[in-house]
Amino acid sequence: MMEKRCLAFHQLALKMYMISQADSAKALATAGKEKNVIKGILTILFSLIFLTTYGVNPPSSGAVAVAQKPPAFDATLAEWMNLLPAAPSVGQNAVLTVKIGSTFRSLPLSAFFRSGEKSFSVTLNDDGAHGDEKPNDGIFSCSFPAQDMPGLWTCVIIAGSGVSQTFSIPQIFAVSAKGTEYRALWADSWNEGFLTREQAQQFVRTAREANFNALIIEIRKVGDAAYDSRIEPRATNLKDPAFDPLKYVISLAHDTTGGKKRLEVHAWVVVYRIYKGSPKLVFPKAPHILGKHPEWASKNLKGEFFDRDSVYLDPGVPAVSDYTISVCTDIVTRYDVDGVNFDYIRYTQGGWGYNPIALERFRNLYNRKGTPEPTDPDWRAFQREQVTQFLRKAYVKLTSIKPSLKVSVCTIGWGDIPAGDFSRTEAYSAGIQDSNEWQRQQIMDINFRMGYKSQQDPKTKLQFLNWTRFVLGHQYFRLTPIGLGAYLNTLDDTLEQIGAARKDGANGVVLYCYRETNKNKTPSAQFYQAFQKRAFPEWADVPPLAWKLANPNGTFAGTVTISGRPADGALVSLPECKLQTRTDGTGFFAFTNVPAGHYQVTVNGKPFGACDIQPGRLTSVSVGL
Repeated sequence: MMEKRCLAFHQLALKMYMISQADSAKALATAGKEKNVIKGILTILFSLIFLTTYGVNPPSSGAVAVAQKPPAFDATLAEWMNLLPAAPSVGQNAVLTVKIGSTFRSLPLSAFFRSGEKSFSVTLNDDGAHGDEKPNDGIFSCSFPAQDMPGLWTCVIIAGSGVSQTFSIPQIFAVSAKGTEYRALWADSWNEGFLTREQAQQFVRTAREANFNALIIEIRKVGDAAYDSRIEPRATNLKDPAFDPLKYVISLAHDTTGGKKRLEVHAWVVVYRIYKGSPKLVFPKAPHILGKHPEWASKNLKGEFFDRDSVYLDPGVPAVSDYTISVCTDIVTRYDVDGVNFDYIRYTQGGWGYNPIALERFRNLYNRKGTPEPTDPDWRAFQREQVTQFLRKAYVKLTSIKPSLKVSVCTIGWGDIPAGDFSRTEAYSAGIQDSNEWQRQQIMDINFRMGYKSQQDPKTKLQFLNWTRFVLGHQYFRLTPIGLGAYLNTLDDTLEQIGAARKDGANGVVLYCYRETNKNKTPSAQFYQAFQKRAFPEWADVPPLAWKLANPNGTFAGTVTISGRPADGALVSLPECKLQTRTDGTGFFAFTNVPAGHYQVTVNGKPFGACDIQPGRLTSVSVGL
């Protein structure tokens, strides 16, 4: 009976696919207009259902061929995929780069692209002449030709030929209208900026006049709230008890009366740094979270809590993740924010994370005794996974509440990136921040990469270029606007860095920060006037996030318990498409990029059951063993 219902659904999808092809591209060409967005989503969705269900190459003549069996998706075919630019503008060529799994490299390889009724295949090459760095390195590339109108495109890598084809996890991207780019502005809450009505009015007015299109405002800096929180204490530097800075900034930024441009507002949340004060002082009292749960604080090998003047929550304590997500849930459910921006989503430097709860979990998971050294490979792997698991859980939980929410991260770029190897960077080893893996797993939408480098120093100038080129070459169908340390540079230096980022294919920049615009203390009003004329002379919309409009893949998430207790580190797999992940300390797991279809599920290698994944939808389960 289930097979008959699936067949009927597939036949309906096929009919609607054929009906919708004629106008899907036109509908998405005006994706900035609300009515056409809805129409475009519906029409392209049926195209995606067809592609992901049947896995065939529709002939260019427009005739439809239906495969006799479901497509064979294999996550190991394309170990990673990248498009540069990530959201090419109309008339702009792009380069697709793919790392092909070793077992597929000898097969015929092509990239299949589709948008509406338009589709084509391009041969992938590993010859060093088509965008890949050097011949025979397993990195294959091809060109995506310039298009003459905006729209959403699906992309899938195909290995083999005829009935023995294997398909990669499908991806979706947007060809955007000309001139779209992120122009974001960070505003901290330590200093004046939006802490009073007058400051907020000036802040939004300045950003709008300078043609910024997104505001990232710090509403949680040390476990406090620059908004009306139901969970955390009010920030002490807010003087008016009746004033809600977040609500007021949103009202100003989203106001389009009189022809004003709408600005996005992203809630900037500091994740793990939770308190600043003198090490001679005790922890703050409740309702601050350290007063409620001092046992959640991170420690170093000496048992110290303060890293200079700061205390951090320990990522290895499972309750920390759930608490932080509850704070963000409170924000997302009560405020019309466009996004949530995670900062300090890392360990502090110098060997931290020795909370007793985290240590006990590490010993159990790795079958270890004693206390590991800070550089112990297993210990570092455990710590990196704690941060990654928090982000994965936060992304799934928050976007399930508000699917349009844009989840972004502030990622570090300390030092250089030796030989283009991310695993050799200080960010990876000292910051324990595996941001490259976050993008590959697609557990965030935007990486606001903090490229805080002086343009005057030849060494750091080169580091800025190296980091920019690396992250743009590893976006994995997500966006990476480049963060600029304006406070380290003159106006001319900042403009030079913007030019370099644009030249390398960045879909935008973000300025740090609103109150510190340049190193030579040029007054802000004068700076922003000059900046607008030279950097943003005309308005630009933010680039569309294609996967928010129509996603060929679905999300599969849930919890695993063993004898009623959360299963920490259980291996959850979807063998048919070769996806696997491990549960966190609460038993939670999630896959964010599962092609639509019917899959068997295994836990620790044993069959558990099956799941049906739908495009752009969340499927949740509870597994009790």
